[in-house]
Amino acid sequence: MMKSLLDFFINIGKLKEKPRRGWLLYGIQNPETTADHLFRSAILGWILNKSKGLDEEQLLKTLLLHDLFEVYVSDMTPYDPLIPQDLSKKSNLEKIKEILKRKPPFSLREKKKIEAKRYQEELKGLEKLIAKLPQELKQEIKDLWVSYRTKKTEVGKFAWQVGKLESFLQALEYWKNEDKIQLPLWRKWVREVIRDKTLVKFRNITEMLLCGPKPKRKRHQSSMDGLFWFFKEIGKLKFIQRRGWVFRGVKNAETVSQHTFHMTIMAWLLGQRKGLNTKRVIKIALAHDLCEVYAGDQTPYDPILLTNDSAVSDLFTKPPRISQTKRLEWLLKKRNTEWQAIVKLTSHLPKNLQEEIINLWVDFEEGLSKEGRFVAQVDKIANLVQAIEYFKRDKKFPIMPWWIEIKERVDDPLLLKFVDELDRYFSKEFKSFKK
Repeated sequence: MMKSLLDFFINIGKLKEKPRRGWLLYGIQNPETTADHLFRSAILGWILNKSKGLDEEQLLKTLLLHDLFEVYVSDMTPYDPLIPQDLSKKSNLEKIKEILKRKPPFSLREKKKIEAKRYQEELKGLEKLIAKLPQELKQEIKDLWVSYRTKKTEVGKFAWQVGKLESFLQALEYWKNEDKIQLPLWRKWVREVIRDKTLVKFRNITEMLLCGPKPKRKRHQSSMDGLFWFFKEIGKLKFIQRRGWVFRGVKNAETVSQHTFHMTIMAWLLGQRKGLNTKRVIKIALAHDLCEVYAGDQTPYDPILLTNDSAVSDLFTKPPRISQTKRLEWLLKKRNTEWQAIVKLTSHLPKNLQEEIINLWVDFEEGLSKEGRFVAQVDKIANLVQAIEYFKRDKKFPIMPWWIEIKERVDDPLLLKFVDELDRYFSKEFKSFKK
């Protein structure tokens, strides 16, 4: 059981480094990855569903997994049948620019044929990804994905539109920043695919605030204004690299949003196995690092980095060790900074929603519920899983601090079994390295 979960988590971790194909075709520099997209899609659906009242747990799970097949199947765009295979040739890049200026010229019959073929490719990729999972979990994931892809349930239909809406929001942000997006085509496309009334309202506000002349509006004239601002701000987490990895010289280190996506799925599947409130587990995981939009990614090494201590030279080869007084001082300052950040980030949301997100964040920080304590420990395990992946690439990577932290911070019986599996996995990798 634990081995199949570990294999699954390692595989979906690859989505952190899968840039979305459409943005590459447009020539976007350092585009978001599939993991980034799934992260904001889940939060977008969670919050916009408040006025819909659909099953929250099913919706969150669906949005978190809707593109998991991309571990094995390349991200596809409507233009793919027209795009040259070799993107390295300058002449092909010029052709692509011309192709993207017009709507794909396919008949309805051709579109259906392309779509049917694509569906089978995606399904095959998903089935390969979940093949070794326990039967009940495998069936749950497949059923949720099929409901999304076929749009035959209310949750599936809404989730499908949310995924498209997140792509549209990202397209407008790229258009605003780099002016490489064919805005008229995107606006026409989104009107064809977004039909839900709530999502249409958000789409309209998004277009007005990002595309039109600066509106003469009072600050957040409608509740949708505040939602737009919140979603725009959390989009910054797609491009904030985690400092712990950067300090250690990791190139293209995972972003905060990529970590959150990965850790949330780990918390969901492990928490469900333990019998916890899965919906709360997922929400806590999604909310736990939102404060980093303003507070930045802070590490336990920060108090030492601010000193002239001679230990700085070999700082990252061992866990941070500082006096209790210094650690408490840093911890209080960190908590205050993050508290102010999460309050600022949620200040434009309706009061009940602001309170919900802040309470979830506090639960993670303070361990007020069994779900909060569990997710905090999964967060440490997710860091170790990523550290092992970096170690596999570069055997000079200082892996031991994460192993020591796990031994000090994880005590949940189920998670200890998972750590045992990680031990076996790492031992195999390390033996291979020594040979």
